[in-house]
Amino acid sequence: FEQATVDVPADKDFKIDFDNKDPGTPHNVIIHTADANGPVVFSGETFNGVALRVYDVPALAAGVYAFVCSIHPTTMVGVMNAK
Repeated sequence: FEQATVDVPADKDFKIDFDNKDPGTPHNVIIHTADANGPVVFSGETFNGVALRVYDVPALAAGVYAFVCSIHPTTMVGVMNAK
């Protein structure tokens, strides 16, 4: 969650390389349509740091999405643009 905004390809599967740098702290990546209160379109595994996970994300239609850590939803949130 070092980037507040990320661009991903629309209509094409992609990967998220998630590097959890927080020792012993669980994190994950959840993708919602429109904003953090929208329907979930992807839910990545929760895991403790320090560790790296590669999430295989299925194709998203062009549009704006929110990515959120469900463990820390008020501080770990960003915007994902599929284009």
